[in-house]
Amino acid sequence: MKRYRAAIPILVLAGMLALTFLASLPERVEAVAKTDNYILLYNQQTKIDKNALTKNGNKIIFDLSQAKVMVVRSNNPNELKKVPGVIGLAKDKRSVRLPGNEVKNITTVPQTKAAAAQCASVETSCPLQWDLARINVPQAWKTTQGSKAVRVAVVDTGVNSSHDALGSNYDKASSRSFVQPDADCPQEVDASNPEDQQGHGTWVATHIGGRNGTLMTGIAPNTTLVGIRVLNACGYGYDSWILAGLMYASTINVDIINMSLGGYVCAEGIVPESYYCNNAESVGDSQTVWKTYTQIVKFLMERGTLIIAAAGNDHVRLDREGHVAGPSSVAFAAPMNHPANNLYGLSAVPAGIPGVITVAATNRITAKGGPDETLYGQYGENLKDQLSYYSNFGRRIDVSAPGGSVNYNIPPFDCKSTECSRLRYTSMANADNPGDFGAWGVDANGNPCATCYAFAIGTSMAAPQVAGVAALALAAHPNMTAKELSAWLKKSVTRFLNKNETPSAAEDPASPHYNYDMDYGTPGIPTYEEMGKGVIDAAKAVAAK
Repeated sequence: MKRYRAAIPILVLAGMLALTFLASLPERVEAVAKTDNYILLYNQQTKIDKNALTKNGNKIIFDLSQAKVMVVRSNNPNELKKVPGVIGLAKDKRSVRLPGNEVKNITTVPQTKAAAAQCASVETSCPLQWDLARINVPQAWKTTQGSKAVRVAVVDTGVNSSHDALGSNYDKASSRSFVQPDADCPQEVDASNPEDQQGHGTWVATHIGGRNGTLMTGIAPNTTLVGIRVLNACGYGYDSWILAGLMYASTINVDIINMSLGGYVCAEGIVPESYYCNNAESVGDSQTVWKTYTQIVKFLMERGTLIIAAAGNDHVRLDREGHVAGPSSVAFAAPMNHPANNLYGLSAVPAGIPGVITVAATNRITAKGGPDETLYGQYGENLKDQLSYYSNFGRRIDVSAPGGSVNYNIPPFDCKSTECSRLRYTSMANADNPGDFGAWGVDANGNPCATCYAFAIGTSMAAPQVAGVAALALAAHPNMTAKELSAWLKKSVTRFLNKNETPSAAEDPASPHYNYDMDYGTPGIPTYEEMGKGVIDAAKAVAAK
């Protein structure tokens, strides 16, 4: 990939639903200033005076000055606002975390790196990886399995470097943690360690570039992988951690960044009809946070790094600018009609940021259940490539990819049978798992695990499929710029196998499902208007231009 880089000094170098509700929204502005971290956004023409920042006991935490951003610890934010060139100041908050509504089923499967058997080839994908078969990875492998010269960073919970599914292509020496100790996460063992303490980042990394083993393979196993840990063991991260991790990626010549994380901010300012953004106190400094992410993404893109992000798992409609365009979600805050389920007025980070490739999730096939297995019936029975019940959608979506779903593709709280909510296979031989199969970095107790795997669903599982395909595409077309790669991925798609029948969340106040559940009995979300250009296709991505 063509790139233009400069040295970036780094001085110090997001059962989740309830936590997501608390951690991924704008925080209220505190009346009394205390010592906190603050994000400073500068005018692009400003020469940053670091001496001015460190007077009166202030401390630089992250030096992101190449992108005209600094993170400073201070007890006097009003003083920071007066620093020459500063156009925005935001208290460092937990805007981003792992997407909510993700479901996983962890299993332990003994396997060794010495095993000679490989389950994938140019003819077939591994039996449990229906997702790789759907996006034509075996066909793409006839052209390339990736290149060591292509570097992909997984900005996530870290990577378990001892996992059986990880190969020698993992660049442990370049991997870093930007997590800092936080009193709200006692599960955190060592914030400075880039190893995965949550499990999620290992799944993502190995799906992009894991080795071809006996159970699974990565999409681009010859690609160089780097782990950048920005989410702690509790699955959340402060904005400064994420921004510093992104900027670090640029210093080590990363070509592609995967961000299977997200949150929401009040990017549009005060929106009177919004539950979350209806007054100045609620909005706070959210607009500065949005502008800072936008500035960092633009900086990376101009220097040759493309970001691919999960769309989010709240089943909300995102307009072209990444703003939530409807009044309902699928149980964002609670599985009942509750005003906090209404995300209207919020904007998705990083999924809504300009320049990011935003990925929605599709299922394998919607199995048909019996009349007594669901509370309200079904939609899309026996159809493939249906929008997963949890996936965000809308004009902001660039492409879709298999993120999996429960067997009947309805919210689990609408299921009355285990078959309805099944993620695993009925038998290993059948390999009929509706969830995406992959490596998991910890066991069910949160301990590091080298032989743990999981059947998981979420846009977190869809995004790395696009990142893996992007790595293959760049191996086949090494002279592409980040902008050219972005455009190429949007063209490298196949048509959805069936018209989508997954409806939106109920938006009619008269509906018994209003504001928290699917709008059963209504037409499906438009397939090509609100699910992207199509389903990502690896074979098309490596084809000659």
